[in-house]
Amino acid sequence: MKGIVLFTIMLLTITGHSQSLLDAVYGGKIKADTGAVLRKSDSLKIKESMAQKIMADSIRKDSINAAIAAAAVARQNATVSSNDTTTKLNAGTTPNSGTTPNTGVVVGTSAAAAVTVTAESITPEATVAAPKDNNKIWKAFIDSFTTIIKSEVLSSGKVKKGTYSVLINYEIKPDGQVNINDVASDPQSSFLDEQIKLRLTLDAPPLNPVLGTNGQPRTVAKKQMLTLVK
Repeated sequence: MKGIVLFTIMLLTITGHSQSLLDAVYGGKIKADTGAVLRKSDSLKIKESMAQKIMADSIRKDSINAAIAAAAVARQNATVSSNDTTTKLNAGTTPNSGTTPNTGVVVGTSAAAAVTVTAESITPEATVAAPKDNNKIWKAFIDSFTTIIKSEVLSSGKVKKGTYSVLINYEIKPDGQVNINDVASDPQSSFLDEQIKLRLTLDAPPLNPVLGTNGQPRTVAKKQMLTLVK
C-alpha cells in the first residue's frame, strides 16, 4: 500500500515538472547551456541584420564598380585631350584658310613650353660653317710635323749634328690634294730629305681648292722652309 502511494507521488511530481518545461518552451524562453536566453523576437532581429548586411554589401560593391568605371572614363578623356594638343601643335605649321602661313618652328612637348624660332632669326653663319683658311691649316700641320721630325728623324745616327735648312716645294691640286715635288736640305742629307718627303706625302692634309680668275680651281705651286737643329 505504501509503495503505491510513493509511486503516485513521484508520478505527480514528474508530470508537474514536465508541465513547467512545456510552459517555458511555449512561453518563448529556452535556456541554453551557456545561460543565454533565446527568444522568438531574437530570431526576427537576426534575419533583419542579415538582410541589412547583404544590402550594405551590395551597395558597397556597386560603389566600387562605379568608381572603377569613372576612373577609366577619366583616363580615356586625358588620352584624347593629349592627342588633341599634339594635333594642334603639329597643325601650327600648316597654313590656315584665309590666313597667313605660320613660318615658325615649334620646339617642345607642350604648348606652355613651346619655343618659336622664326626663319629670319637663322643666319647663314649659323647653318654653314665657313671653311678654314689654307694658311692656318698648313701652319698647324707644319708645326706638328716639325716636332715629329725632330724627335723621330734627327735622333737617327744617319743624320749628323748641325743646323739644317730644308726647302720643300709642293703643289695644291684643283681637288685640294697636296703633291710634294721636291725636298732639299742644306747641308745636304739624303736620309733627312727622304724621310721628310715620305712623311709629307703620307700625312699632308687636303686643302681648299684655289680658284683662278675664271672662278675654276687651278694648280698652285707653294714653298715651305724648315729649320732643324740637331
